[in-house]
Amino acid sequence: MQSTAEETVGRPIYELGDGQWNIPALRGLLEAVLPHNQTFENYRVEHDFSTIGYRKMLLNARSIIGQTGELQLLLLALDNVTETR
Repeated sequence: MQSTAEETVGRPIYELGDGQWNIPALRGLLEAVLPHNQTFENYRVEHDFSTIGYRKMLLNARSIIGQTGELQLLLLALDNVTETR
């Protein structure tokens, strides 16, 4: 079952999909990026999801800062590279 926007907007990624995205490597990386207003590119994460199986992903993230200088949100892009050689 796919989540609606109301169920996902404003929630940390590790709470989505009944906690399937609570991947220690991903969580540690995101928690390191948020406080320092950094970006990262092509960070590789591998995980075995209970509903969709094993996946290899490349992650890219960037902090979005509001006009007041405070963190507004984190823009996260995931690219499924499981089938890529």
